Amino acid sequence: MTTTSITFRIDDNQIERLRKLADEQRISLNTLITHILDSYLEFEFIAPKVGFAPMQKSVLKDLFEAVPDEEKIKQIAIKAADDLIDSILIIYGKVDLDSVLSLISSRVRRSGFTLREFENGKSQEMTRVTRKLVMQHDVGYHWSLFSKTHIERLINNAGYAAKIEMTENSLIIEILERGEETGADSRGQLRTQF
Repeated sequence: MTTTSITFRIDDNQIERLRKLADEQRISLNTLITHILDSYLEFEFIAPKVGFAPMQKSVLKDLFEAVPDEEKIKQIAIKAADDLIDSILIIYGKVDLDSVLSLISSRVRRSGFTLREFENGKSQEMTRVTRKLVMQHDVGYHWSLFSKTHIERLINNAGYAAKIEMTENSLIIEILERGEETGADSRGQLRTQF
């Protein structure tokens, strides 16, 4: 990646706040501004245009806990994942595993949740795992159920299978190596890839 030097005029109060943030994160001011620009260009700029809206965790938790019907939560999650395909296309220009995981990662970070990725390996069933992620959210069981169903469908729509375990406040996501049957298209039809 090549870089270019450029000069900007920034309000004194803003530059002081940026310097303080950089110090708190133990990174240079240049690195912080690069992160801010990357984040804006990769997500914040387009997110409102494709329908994303920020929401407090407490409101999200209350909303999901108010829906007692687990099947309804799963239906909403599947519809939301299928509806997200067009947004992924607009944001990334393609729908594949990397774009789906990038979107998941961006949304998780912006929600204040934790997402970590671990080395490849084998699941307990000895199925080859291509990626393993752990998400911690503190929003409750129904959000775990929604997220499990939603993320599984997104990964299926990218042509991969996923095994997802959940607790009340976390998910363990294992993305399995591609096999013959690798997911469902946006209409829920199983598709085959070789």
